[in-house]
Amino acid sequence: MTNGEIAQLVERRTHKPKVKGSIPFLATTSPRCNLLMLDRDKTLFKPRDKFGSFEVIKLLGKGGMCEVYLVGKKFSLERYAVKILNPEIAERDHANVDRFIREAEFAMQSRHPNLIEVYDVGRDPETGYCYITMEYLQGGSLKDLLAADGVMSFPGITTIATDIARALAYVESKGMVHRDVKPDNILFSSDGSAKLADLGVLRFANAQSPSSGSPEERSDRIIGTPAYMAPEQMFDSAHVDSRADIYSLGVVMYEMIAGRRPNEGDNAMSRLAKAIGGITFPDVRKYRPDAPPYLASLVCWMTRPNVEERPGSVRNVIEQLRHPELVRLVEFVPDESAPEDAAPDQGCPWYRDRGVMYALTATVLAVETLVVTIVSVLRRI
Repeated sequence: MTNGEIAQLVERRTHKPKVKGSIPFLATTSPRCNLLMLDRDKTLFKPRDKFGSFEVIKLLGKGGMCEVYLVGKKFSLERYAVKILNPEIAERDHANVDRFIREAEFAMQSRHPNLIEVYDVGRDPETGYCYITMEYLQGGSLKDLLAADGVMSFPGITTIATDIARALAYVESKGMVHRDVKPDNILFSSDGSAKLADLGVLRFANAQSPSSGSPEERSDRIIGTPAYMAPEQMFDSAHVDSRADIYSLGVVMYEMIAGRRPNEGDNAMSRLAKAIGGITFPDVRKYRPDAPPYLASLVCWMTRPNVEERPGSVRNVIEQLRHPELVRLVEFVPDESAPEDAAPDQGCPWYRDRGVMYALTATVLAVETLVVTIVSVLRRI
C-alpha cells in the first residue's frame, strides 16, 4: 500500500468537508495535560480574533497545557497550526515554558519528512502568550482512522510503521527519546505520509541533557501515556532510551492489527504488575488470525516487558520492516477474484480509484477554500 492509498483511506473516513482537513492536534491531549486540566469551555481565542499577524479560524484542540488553533493571514490561502501554551500553566511553573521552547527548538533544527515541521516560536508582545507556529496537516490522526475503520490493512500498517520508525530513528540519532508515541501523535499529510507530532516530551536518552537536574525531571512525575508506555518508563520517565519508543510503536502496531490495544481494559497498576511478572501480551493473531506471522513476531519482539529483550535500536526495527515478507505486503496486488469484465458495481470500489479520489479531494478543498476566503473578505467590508 502506497502513501497515496493511505491518503484515500483517510479521505474516505472523513464525514464532513474541510478547508484543509481537521486535526485534533495531538500535543493537546497528552495525559500530563489532564493532570492540570482547566476549564474546558473557556478558550483563549474565538474565530476571527487576531493573534499577532494571524486571524484565528477555529480551535483545533485543547488540553490543560496548550490550545491549538487553525490560523491564516489576510488575503492568503495559507493555513497554519498555532500551539499556545496556557498562560496559567506558564506562570505556575517555568519548567513548562522550558519544555515548550525545547519542543520548538528541536523541531526547528530538525528537517525530516516524518516529523511535524515547526516554523517559529516566540512570545506574542500584545498578549504575552508563548506560541509555536507549525505546519497544518489535513489528513487527521491515526486515532481518527482507527476510530472510523477499527482495523487496518497489513500494507497500511507496514507503511505507517515504517514512516514513524524513520522519524524515531532520526530522534534516536540526535540522542533523544520521544516518550509519547501513540495514535493521537501520528498525523497524516495530504499525500498519506505519516508524521510524528508532540515533541514536547522529548528527552535526552538516559537523562544526558545538561538540564537533567531540573525540578521537572527530578520529580516522580510520569511522562507519557500509560496505555502505550514501556514498563521502565513507568518507573522512571527521565532515564529511558529509544527502546521505550520501540515498545510504544509496537503497541501502536498491535492496535492497528487487532483493532484494540493489547492491554485493553487494564489499569496502570495492572499493566505494571504484568510487566514486572514478565507476562507478555497475547499473540496478536488471537484477535486477527490472518496476521502475517513475521509481522506478529516483530510486534511481539518490540513489546517485550524486559527492555534487554527488545530490538537494540530503531534501526533494527526498520530493517525488520524491510523484510521481504513485509515488503511484499506493500506492493499493490490487484483483486484476482473479480472478473475482468465485471460490472461497475462489482469492480474496484470507488474509494480505491485514485483518479476519482484525487479529483474529489481537489474539488472539495478548492470550493471550501474559496468560500472561506469570500466570507472572510465580506466580513471586512
